[in-house]
Amino acid sequence: MGAYVTWTLEALAFGTFVVLAVLVPYARRKRDYWTSRGTPTAVGYRSLANTLPGIRLQDRSLSRHRDDGKAAGAAAVGLFDGGRPVALACDVRVAAAALGNDGFAEDGGRHASLVPAAVDAGSAAAVLPTLAECVVELITSLEAVANRRLTVSPWTEVKRCATTAVATCVYGQPMVDSRIKAFAEQCAKALSPAGGGGRPTVTDYFAAYDLSSDGRVPSTDFKQIFRTAAANSDKIDADVADKQVRLDMFEFVTGTIEQTAALVTGVLYELARNQNIQNHLREHLDSELDEHQQQITIDQLDRLPYLENVLKETLRKYPLVAVVRRVATKPYIVPGTNNRCTIEPNSLVVVPVHALHHDAEHFPEPEEFQPHRFPGQLSSAYMPHGSGPQSYIGKHFVELEAKLIVAMLVSRYEVHLDSSNPGTSPDSLNPKSFAGVRLKVVNRSGVREPRMYTSLQQLHKDNNERAGDRKFMFF
Repeated sequence: MGAYVTWTLEALAFGTFVVLAVLVPYARRKRDYWTSRGTPTAVGYRSLANTLPGIRLQDRSLSRHRDDGKAAGAAAVGLFDGGRPVALACDVRVAAAALGNDGFAEDGGRHASLVPAAVDAGSAAAVLPTLAECVVELITSLEAVANRRLTVSPWTEVKRCATTAVATCVYGQPMVDSRIKAFAEQCAKALSPAGGGGRPTVTDYFAAYDLSSDGRVPSTDFKQIFRTAAANSDKIDADVADKQVRLDMFEFVTGTIEQTAALVTGVLYELARNQNIQNHLREHLDSELDEHQQQITIDQLDRLPYLENVLKETLRKYPLVAVVRRVATKPYIVPGTNNRCTIEPNSLVVVPVHALHHDAEHFPEPEEFQPHRFPGQLSSAYMPHGSGPQSYIGKHFVELEAKLIVAMLVSRYEVHLDSSNPGTSPDSLNPKSFAGVRLKVVNRSGVREPRMYTSLQQLHKDNNERAGDRKFMFF
């Protein structure tokens, strides 16, 4: 018995020695990782616990760490995410470099996309008639809701419209209810991976999507735009061109559907909270669009500065990408550190967009919704779309769709908070919160049919006449 106890104690002592021999050097390396590179370590991240592989960095804590680093005069502070070194950008210059410098790449090694070259104002204009048709269906579907003064989830309603827009404007689906519903089911499957978490999955439906056209009418969808871009690119081999096109089309599934729903929900929520702003926007729409007949064009939408300001302020308060992660591909010397602070290759750089947008130095009274702050307060701290292919989609397709929806909805209806069914408040750091927003939709009283709505109805009618007898029911 005594020999067994002695053996057990010796084994425990040896095991403890081995563990300490491994952990102590590991802890020292982690503790000194950032300071040895001239970068201050964030408060709490010099302890072993926060450097372990199982400890993940929480996005909600980034504002506090940035505030601490900024108060200490640091352009960047060091953190760890799952044991991986992370540099948190405290200075706008570091954030701008991470998003726009060729020395940084997207985390995860994403494919070289056609999106930046193909998605612009011109391509958005090409799909505008089809996009407007989708929006008309949304506005029409809200008539019964407004007549009964019901409270709805704007996120749910707009998500349906955005799904239809992707199906028709990107994938070239006909506006037939059964086809659109089947497409929506595939989108839901891709956006909700098994287990309810993780990144969207390119399912078999999207990976093998038929890229051919029926040839009966000229194609103006992004499917054809991407195929043309791939054919004209000297960077893409012909044997992988179709795969590249399908991946880029899938960017619209992951980068526009829920993003458009969140943006419009944020706009309507703030307009419901600020009736004076809503009324001013409505007057602005009535006066600016009253002179236009039959067609709504990109140029006409661009002549709505107050609508533009409302969207910009919503994107400031509720950025589509609250936190951006980038990987350094070569050494980056942090500005203002006399070459003492270096971010090494393969280090992760985190840009706290939400924190930058709520910094009173750049945007006074950041918690207040103030559309009039633009364009005067537009600065390098404003980066609502993040980076990479989805930033181009966000700048053009998402904003165009959001403009159409907000302009048509506000010119035809009023939105109000419902004290009996308030729902939740939107929060960019919790994307699920947008689905919990509830707003009451009512008809405008005592006014003529808004010109914005009637002109888009005409556009909708013209499209139907050109397309024959296609039928579509908003599901």
